[in-house]
Amino acid sequence: MNIWLLASVVILVMAVVVLIGCIAAVIGPIKKIVTLLMAHAERIQKQLSQIQTETTHLAATVDQMKADIEFKKQSVQTVIQSVKNTGAALNQVSDVSHAAALTVMKKATDDPQRQAEVERWTNTAMGFINRRAQ
Repeated sequence: MNIWLLASVVILVMAVVVLIGCIAAVIGPIKKIVTLLMAHAERIQKQLSQIQTETTHLAATVDQMKADIEFKKQSVQTVIQSVKNTGAALNQVSDVSHAAALTVMKKATDDPQRQAEVERWTNTAMGFINRRAQ
């Protein structure tokens, strides 16, 4: 066998062994770094999961608050509308009672007997008021 061929094979084998050693030397630290990165990624994933759960909970709370506010707004609007309508109703009652009072006053003014009756009822009412005041 040729000495050059044998030397080439020995050099080739040594090169392969050195290459494997270099690869092992590089892969060892890379493996540690990758392991650390994977652990860090898992922690981030857990934190994101917790944040997502909290966000979902907050969104549900906000939706419930919106519904409550809308309900209360409608309730207040109903009360405000009732108050607005009360003014008109009171004006109508006032107009009717004023007209009735004018009619009674006109009848009482024209009839002396009714004038005496109104005076008697007025004196009775004033008597009650004076007794309550004492």
